[in-house]
Amino acid sequence: MRDAASGLLGVLRAVPECQHVLSRGVGATERVGDTVYKAVLTAAVAAVLIAVGVALPAQAVTHSSTPGAPTVVRVTGTGGDADLTWRAPSSGAKVTGWRVQITPAEQQPDQGVDRLRASARSDHFGALTTRTTYSFTVQATGSRGTGPAVTVRYTATGATSDPTTQSLYALDASGSVVRFPSSGTGPATTVAPNGAGYAADDRGDVFVPAPDSTSITMYPVGGGAPKTIATGLHIRGGLSADVAGNLYWVDSTTSIPMKLPVTGAPARSAAAGAGTPARGVIAFGRDGTVATLEGTTTARTATTIAPNGVVTTRSLTPAAEGTPFNRLTQLIVGPQGDLYFTDTSGGGAGYQAWNELPAGATTTTPVDDRFAFELVAANSTSFFLLRSAQWCAAISEGSPNGCNIDRAVHDMLVRDADEMTRAVSVSGVQLTTRFPFPGAAAEDGVVYVDIADGATPGLWRIPAGGGAAQQLSTAQFTRLTVM
Repeated sequence: MRDAASGLLGVLRAVPECQHVLSRGVGATERVGDTVYKAVLTAAVAAVLIAVGVALPAQAVTHSSTPGAPTVVRVTGTGGDADLTWRAPSSGAKVTGWRVQITPAEQQPDQGVDRLRASARSDHFGALTTRTTYSFTVQATGSRGTGPAVTVRYTATGATSDPTTQSLYALDASGSVVRFPSSGTGPATTVAPNGAGYAADDRGDVFVPAPDSTSITMYPVGGGAPKTIATGLHIRGGLSADVAGNLYWVDSTTSIPMKLPVTGAPARSAAAGAGTPARGVIAFGRDGTVATLEGTTTARTATTIAPNGVVTTRSLTPAAEGTPFNRLTQLIVGPQGDLYFTDTSGGGAGYQAWNELPAGATTTTPVDDRFAFELVAANSTSFFLLRSAQWCAAISEGSPNGCNIDRAVHDMLVRDADEMTRAVSVSGVQLTTRFPFPGAAAEDGVVYVDIADGATPGLWRIPAGGGAAQQLSTAQFTRLTVM
C-alpha cells in the first residue's frame, strides 16, 4: 500500500497542476487568472486520472522520439453536443498535430477521426445519440510517430434525433435568416440579415457568405457579435454544413468543391490531392459527402468525395435497358451516401421523376410508382417524397379546359436507408408546381415544406408518420434547413 501511495504521489508531482496543489497543502485555495485551484487530495487524484487515462503506468511511459500524452483532457457536453479540451504534453518530442477520435462514429465525418494542427487545444462533436456513451481519444503526433492516447467518456443526454434540440432555419422574404422554435410553434427569430446562401450547423451557429462571395461571417447561436471566419474566398451557390460544422461550397474560379474545417484550418479542396472540378449538378451531405452528377441522355457519371477526401467515379446505367436518361434538375445526398436525383421528361409532359443511386451501385432505381406533383426532403436515415393525389401534363395547363385535377397531397413516400419503402397518408396541403422545391426533414421524421401559391400557401409542418399538416406561417420562406 505504501509503495502504491508513493507511486501515485510521484505521478501527482509530475503534473503541473498537481505540483501547484501539493506545494500549497491540503485545503489551501488560490486564484490564478480565472481559475480557482483548491488543494483537495481527491480532486487532485481525479485530475490526474482524467489527464493520463485509465492505465496509469503504461500511459506515463513516453519515448523521446514521440510526444508525450496530452494533459488535463476533459469532455463537457450539452444534449447532442460534446466539446473536448486538453493541454500539451509535459514531456516528449515536439507536437506537430493532434489526432482526435470519437467512438462510436455513426453520423460523424471522416469516420470519427479529426486531425488538427499543433496549436489546437479543443475539438467539437455533434449529432450524438441520446443515452449513448461516447469515448473521445486524443493523441499528440510528432515527426516520428504518435504519442500515448488519453481517453475520456461522455453520455449524451439529448441529440439531434431529439426534436427539442433541432430548429428550423429559413430565408424570409426580406432575405434574412430566421430560426423557428424547435417545438414547431411560435414566431421566428431573426438570426442574420442578408443571409442569401447561408448554412447552419448542429450547434445553431449560422454562416453567411458576403454579398461579394469572398468571405464568411459566423453568427453565434448564443447571439454574440458576428465575426468573420474566412476571407479571400470565391464562393458559388452558397454554403453547406455537415453535422460537425465543417463548411462546403464550390469555388467560382476553379469549380472545385471546397471545405473549411471547423478546426479553424484554412479552406482547402474537399478532395484529397489537387481536387476535382465539379461538373453537372452538385450536392453536399450532412455526413460531409460531396456528390456530382453529369452526363447526357445516353451516358451519366456520378462522382462522390467521401468525408476523408477519397474520390470515387461511377459510370451509370438506367434502371430499364434501352431507356434514355432525361434532364437532371436536382440532386440530394441521402442516408448512408445514397444519391437521389430527378429526371425531367422532355416534350410537353414536364414530369419530375425521382430516382435513387444506392451507394456503390451503378444502376439507378426509380423511387416513384405513379405520376404526381412532388416535394422532397431527407435526413440521415430516410428520404421523404410528398405526392399529390393527381397529376396532369404541363401542356394541359395551357389548354382551353386547363388542368383541373386534385393537387392535394395524398401521401408521403418514406424510403429508409435499408431501401424499404412505405407510404403514409397526409392531408391539409396542396402542391401547385411541377418543379422541385426541396423541403427539410428533422431527425425524428418531421418534414417542413413551403407552398409557393395556390389554395394553401405558406410554411407547413408534416408530422412524422403523416397526418394533418400544421401551418407555421402564411408568409413565404426559402432554403429550409433543419439542424
